[in-house]
Amino acid sequence: MFKTTIQVEGMACSMCENHVQEAIRRLGSVSKVKANRKKKEVSFLSEEILDPKTIQKTIEGLGYECKSISTSEYKKKSLFF
Repeated sequence: MFKTTIQVEGMACSMCENHVQEAIRRLGSVSKVKANRKKKEVSFLSEEILDPKTIQKTIEGLGYECKSISTSEYKKKSLFF
């Protein structure tokens, strides 16, 4: 599992966050999408690494500016470990 974090400029309200979250969900094996306009950030989990150019094109297609994209391996935290 992988966690991707995107720095996004231009989200002004909760509807902006919702538009970005829905667009990211349509990219494929994506879960736990969270957009935060105050932090200017969108993060999500995915089963595979998504193409950064596809992510950027998706964000910019909505009218927002994609500043950076970073992906790292995500390990689920256990209650017992």
